[in-house]
Amino acid sequence: MLSINNAFIAADDGTRIAYRVEGNGPAIVLTNGLTTTTTFWKYVRPIWLQRHTVVTWDLPGHGNSSAAQTDESTTVEAQASFIARIMRTTGITRASQIGWSTGTQVVLETCRRYPELCQSVVMMLGGAGHALSHTRLVVGGASIEWLARTLPRSAFVATCRILSSGFRKPGALQIGRLCGVIGPQVSPADMRELTDHIASVDFSTLQRMLRSVQAHSAQSVLATLRLPLLIVSGDEDNFAPTDPVGLALKRSVPNSDLLRLPQGTHTALLEEPRLIAETVARFLVRASN
Repeated sequence: MLSINNAFIAADDGTRIAYRVEGNGPAIVLTNGLTTTTTFWKYVRPIWLQRHTVVTWDLPGHGNSSAAQTDESTTVEAQASFIARIMRTTGITRASQIGWSTGTQVVLETCRRYPELCQSVVMMLGGAGHALSHTRLVVGGASIEWLARTLPRSAFVATCRILSSGFRKPGALQIGRLCGVIGPQVSPADMRELTDHIASVDFSTLQRMLRSVQAHSAQSVLATLRLPLLIVSGDEDNFAPTDPVGLALKRSVPNSDLLRLPQGTHTALLEEPRLIAETVARFLVRASN
């Protein structure tokens, strides 16, 4: 079994990107969304490890990766280059690219820039671009975009620190559920893990990454995509709703597979992990034939 723990690659600007490799078999690369770390895959990863080499990595300013040293490392395009560098460093020649939330934009950008490294694609609870445009949160995507675009860095960081502190107070889980940020089946322990990580995020990096995912689109990639594609979409997902995000993706790539979760929220990986993991596992088998 291949095992590489606590390893790093260095971006051109010196940003250190943490990654981990486990398992045997055809490779899959798991790409997180903003504010999460690799622990978000903890329920599905063991199922995939039964048949696959699994690569996980942390975004700049998240988990064990360093803060972005320049604006360059906060872009979606740079994140695609990190995947390519990790794969080449570890000798992985092709992999199925699996992205969650804003990670779906990163995997499509990887397909655009490094098609030779891509075996198949799984877009999980995310779209092809402009990530904030379809949110149904109490604080709308337009407001989040405005804050990320116009607040001075020090003010944005201070605001995030206040919010992250509030997430860790008693009653935060209930408030998160009422606001549609946290799904109804997320356990208190998982909620604590999520909020503890959010508090550790480098918010200066996060601000610049929010700007990038909103400005970025890989919609044009879908028009020419020839790789097998699985779309996982949740009807109760307030970040990337099935309609207009998931069904729009399906229309863009008619021969793609769609797993529609009627009760699926943006935290479905923590709530319906077995259904998601087994559906992805079957898709990966078909995609390799």
